[in-house]
Amino acid sequence: MELQASFLSQVGCTEIAMCPPERSLEAIFASIGGQPNSCSLREYCVLARPIREIAPCRLLVFGVGRDSAAWLEVNHGGHTLFLENNEEWIEKVGAEIGSESIRRLHYQQLYEDWEALRFAPDTVPLPDLQEPPFDRSWDVIFVDAPWGPTFGRHQSTHAATRAVRPGGLVALHDCEREREQIVCRVILEGRGFKLESEVARLRLYRAPLDEAGPSATISQGERGSS
Repeated sequence: MELQASFLSQVGCTEIAMCPPERSLEAIFASIGGQPNSCSLREYCVLARPIREIAPCRLLVFGVGRDSAAWLEVNHGGHTLFLENNEEWIEKVGAEIGSESIRRLHYQQLYEDWEALRFAPDTVPLPDLQEPPFDRSWDVIFVDAPWGPTFGRHQSTHAATRAVRPGGLVALHDCEREREQIVCRVILEGRGFKLESEVARLRLYRAPLDEAGPSATISQGERGSS
């Protein structure tokens, strides 16, 4: 008992109840995985595992939803930030997890407009938001927005390459779709990101270690989005 009390004192806990046991990833995502517009349980666990291994870390998520609280739990003690353009979902999820973890952003280019430019990577603008967090400091970035039939995910993925730290992870969901496959090929693989794992609709890419990285060059789209 003295040893237990000493341990609890060292970690800043005076009661066992103040240090709840860490839930398994399967338990965290059990009620979420497989729901409409969500990852499967297996996909969630594949992405959550490297996050938990380095947690607390810096986790950036494009999109909010029924899984937002789960990501906060996986990265307990770290910095988790959600970027969302849908006001309805911002209000709904903000009531659950707190608005301080969510920032509004605006996408500026339709996928069809990018297609008309022959998918040129240097024509993709960054999303517009106050205090953009695209500073190459994020350990893991999950791109699961915007919703597929709207703007396309070329802008959020482009922003992810500007935000992730050298050697960090970028995950993109819904890669069974042709649009996301093109985004992977042009924006991620075209900038030296290496496919590390693929499970069903989810792909995980490792960012280049080169300190210059993909953010060294400002795209034409960024120049025109002041």
